[in-house]
Amino acid sequence: MSLSRFSGAACAAAVMVSTALAENSSEISDIARALLEAAYKTGNADEIAAVKKAVLTVFPDYADAVTADADAEIAALAPTEPEAAPDAAASGKPLPKGGLLAIRPWAGKVQAGASFAAGNSDNLAIGVALNAARTAGDFTHNVKAYFDIAESDADGTGMRIVNQKRWGASYKLDYNFSERTFAYGRFSYEEDEFSGFDYRLFAGAGLGHYLYKSEPFIWKVEGGPGFRYSPIDDTREIEQEFAAYGATELDWIIRDGLVFEQDVNTTWTQSTTTVQSVTALTTKLLDGLSTSIGFELRYETDPPPGREDTDKIARASLVYGF
Repeated sequence: MSLSRFSGAACAAAVMVSTALAENSSEISDIARALLEAAYKTGNADEIAAVKKAVLTVFPDYADAVTADADAEIAALAPTEPEAAPDAAASGKPLPKGGLLAIRPWAGKVQAGASFAAGNSDNLAIGVALNAARTAGDFTHNVKAYFDIAESDADGTGMRIVNQKRWGASYKLDYNFSERTFAYGRFSYEEDEFSGFDYRLFAGAGLGHYLYKSEPFIWKVEGGPGFRYSPIDDTREIEQEFAAYGATELDWIIRDGLVFEQDVNTTWTQSTTTVQSVTALTTKLLDGLSTSIGFELRYETDPPPGREDTDKIARASLVYGF
């Protein structure tokens, strides 16, 4: 064989070997594939990344294929959409997209307080309350509930007398036009054995707006028309009246772990007007656990005969946030 013919054959062989190696380098070997598959089964992105690094060290010829395959698996394990906080409307953050019934976790607080006195007077008071919200797309669900009971043995006879017993719940649905403005529909029910009313129902709708909305300070107002249904205990008369409702809520983070809250709401009807004010100062103890000192004032302009127009409640509570 001549030298020229040998050189041509060698060049052709070299080209064939080079082509074969290039084709093989675009695939993942069986050993590398087995190692990656074992890592994928763990469902742990960190473990997959560690195995990927080891495979690239041992099989550098398969770098492109190994990197693309492993990175795709890691990306598939990552959440496709970050979960938005249920109180996004209250925090000033953009609301997540979704429908009215989109699944989102609830956020809020449960608080419980009690007081006990013994000696010249024997008093026991217990109160629990729930305040929670859930954001689903452009909608925000708001639920509140409370229960207060107190009894005493002031005359020392051992006969305990209930001198306070009230409970209630409300549901409000907000439709958020923007981060600051919303429309709402609200329904509430409450019973107070010492108010002179058997119970009270209220249903209404209106508009609300955040006057300030930042991380440390939030202040919103809302109001609109409604209807109130109130049976009176003594006379059994039923007040069915057009009503106007207005409320303001203020939350101020004074410093990390110390929060001041001031909520005031008013319900006006032709026969009477009800004003409720709740002031609270909450101090963080642990993650999710706080103490709260609060004062509640309830005022009725024209209560039923024989009833006081003002109720005052001071309480210290343990608060669990979620």
